[in-house]
Amino acid sequence: MALINDKVSPPVVKMMDYGKYIYNQTKMQNKQKAKAHGSELKEVRFGIKIDTHDLEVKINKIKQFLDKGDKVKVTIQLRGREMMFRDRMADLMEKIKTETGGVFDKPVEKMGNRFFATMSKGK
Repeated sequence: MALINDKVSPPVVKMMDYGKYIYNQTKMQNKQKAKAHGSELKEVRFGIKIDTHDLEVKINKIKQFLDKGDKVKVTIQLRGREMMFRDRMADLMEKIKTETGGVFDKPVEKMGNRFFATMSKGK
């Protein structure tokens, strides 16, 4: 006998194999855990001198992340004299935004020689 609901009067019990009952309960809990995919923060890094095919591959990956419901942190790292070409960095960020159809949650932030923005799926 397994106790199904003890909050009602009289308590509900059922004749069954208790091992099978426990097995089915854990199986249902595992299914619910698998379905409860929270949004994660994924990071995709770019350089300012990225080639077109490499850019297309990374943009497709960003689209996949956004379609799954994840947020994406787009990071562009400038090295050495590349800091003089911030306009190229802004163009690259804009191209990523238009190609993916996503929306930047905040304006582009700077930390050292890295520029980053968090992107979520557009409406």
